Amino acid sequence: MRREGETININLNKLNDLELSVHNKLTEVIKDNEKLKILEAAEFCEVSPSKVSKLVRKLGFDSFKQYKQFFGGQSIIQEDKIVSSELERLKHFIENFDHALVDEFITLFKKYNRIVLFGLGPSFICVEYFAYKLALVSGKNILVSQGEDHAKHLVDEDTLLIVFSVTGKFTSFENLFNGAKVKGAEILLILEEYDHTSTLKADNIFFLTQSTQNEKLLPYEKTRTVFFIFIEEIIAKLLAERETASRDE
Repeated sequence: MRREGETININLNKLNDLELSVHNKLTEVIKDNEKLKILEAAEFCEVSPSKVSKLVRKLGFDSFKQYKQFFGGQSIIQEDKIVSSELERLKHFIENFDHALVDEFITLFKKYNRIVLFGLGPSFICVEYFAYKLALVSGKNILVSQGEDHAKHLVDEDTLLIVFSVTGKFTSFENLFNGAKVKGAEILLILEEYDHTSTLKADNIFFLTQSTQNEKLLPYEKTRTVFFIFIEEIIAKLLAERETASRDE
């Protein structure tokens, strides 16, 4: 982001012939019309607005407004940008994504022929989607549930019970886990937010992040974006393995 008084090095050699022609036309018209809009600039130069936008960014400006200020002889004013804290959190998650969790999930997944996915509220929507995708890439029996009694009825000794929960605190999974263990099922609890105080008794617990969402949000108000990213990485790995296997046959 350019700030007032910051030095900008303009290198016109970056521009191709068309961009240089557009730039030369704009620098002339800007001198007489500092209120020129990007759509008007594009029309004047007989190019698309995206061409103008690309030119502006190629020269190192954040916006057409900054471009006008600079070539109109004005000081560049910093533009306030509202950045979502959730976007920043997701960016950090993606940049530090733990692929080992994907491998560990697939190792567990391959051990069982029956998979029961469990979630409550928005998390149930995630497991429904996950079940659909898993059914496309495996021949396993994939089932979903949002009722504890129903889920306990579905599991047996050849079952991996996978529970999705953002915090693990919205409700107690103790009865569900105890019932599943009696039936001989293995349990995988996938939590988004890390919580070292967790007392949940599951055979396996995955913490997808080391961060938490806005504390003012109730569990059902929190996003499930991290879940979907994790899901897609698992599906991508399973698809890649299937393609490799088919080539080797």
